[in-house]
Amino acid sequence: MHRARLLVFLTALVAPLWAKAHVASLRDTLVVDGVTVYVDAQVRFDSIRTNPRNSTSAFQAAWTANGLMGLGVPPTGWKHWTGNPDLNLQFSAELVRLPSRLDRRKRFQWQARLDAGFMITSLVSIDASTFPDSLIGFLSATAAAPLRMVTSQQFDIGTETDTLDATTGRTAATVPFASVGFDGVLGECYAGIAVGVGYRMQSSQDRPTLNSPSLEGAAFVPGKQRGQGIDPMIQGRIGYRKSSSSWAFQLTGLWMPQSVQKHWWGVGVKYDAW
Repeated sequence: MHRARLLVFLTALVAPLWAKAHVASLRDTLVVDGVTVYVDAQVRFDSIRTNPRNSTSAFQAAWTANGLMGLGVPPTGWKHWTGNPDLNLQFSAELVRLPSRLDRRKRFQWQARLDAGFMITSLVSIDASTFPDSLIGFLSATAAAPLRMVTSQQFDIGTETDTLDATTGRTAATVPFASVGFDGVLGECYAGIAVGVGYRMQSSQDRPTLNSPSLEGAAFVPGKQRGQGIDPMIQGRIGYRKSSSSWAFQLTGLWMPQSVQKHWWGVGVKYDAW
């Protein structure tokens, strides 16, 4: 009986000491200048799962602004006649992109995109109703003179030929558009092509096709009447974007085969918010 009481007493005395030593042995230790330092660490697990789709509600897109100049040859480009080019200011957004983010570990990658935007065009124009009946053709503008009309009249004593300055203006139009395309990304450079359609929002008459002076041929061909409708378009671009920047700079070309001005070339900037 005495031995049983002694055993219970020793157990009660040793148990707390053993538990304390066991806890100490489970703690992390650091040795600093030969001295052992015990570190208590606690880890808490969060059991509440969050939906990654709710991490942000901001609208993400890549915004692009291009400034273009019409550089087609007659009759599609009037820079030959007036010395003033057609102008085009284009704004667009990449609404869908697959994949949305690039894997920077890969040197070359493809991306598909869906774009939507609008163009504001400013075309050089002339009022054909002001042409004189004796008109036989036009002389293109030079550094010293504007576009000129050449007239010829037959009299009993001979033929009188004269030149008159032609008055030109500009016609503005807004064209919304949508397109789908692909980009190839090689390091910090990219090149791509997109196919889409633009929508003519109002009816209009094309500017006339001008001809050089001739006593036999027509001085001009009246412009085509156009109603509301769509125009196909193909646009290409080559750009550069530094990996640490959201801004990119690009060269771009636009071809609209059924429009008054078919060929556009220019430069642009792109802000990538993806």
